[in-house]
Amino acid sequence: MKTLEIQIKSREQSDAEFAAAFKSGKPLKGAAKAGVFFTSLEAVRTLLTDKRMELLHLIREHSPRSINQLATIADRNFKNVHTDIMLLKSYGLVQLGRRGKTSHASDSALSVPYQAINIHAVV
Repeated sequence: MKTLEIQIKSREQSDAEFAAAFKSGKPLKGAAKAGVFFTSLEAVRTLLTDKRMELLHLIREHSPRSINQLATIADRNFKNVHTDIMLLKSYGLVQLGRRGKTSHASDSALSVPYQAINIHAVV
């Protein structure tokens, strides 16, 4: 099962890890992990709203062929769904696959590359 790891670190902790890696000239062991990092739980909540989580679920459940089709399934305005999908895509939570000769994001097949999302707070 492919899982996205989201970690919450304080700004000071992130800065200290960066400074140590920069000073040593190489990455610290275990410091560079695949995933997404935030400085607060509130920032994670801003990304993973109920509506965006619903979109992820609908994509996995219905495999929509376009953002327009997803908006119809979700019974939401196309513009709002498009905005949400582009944000989720920027974090790697959604992938857009091109269909045919078109290059419009609204005409792209949608997929979610993860089966689960783990959120860890580093204390």
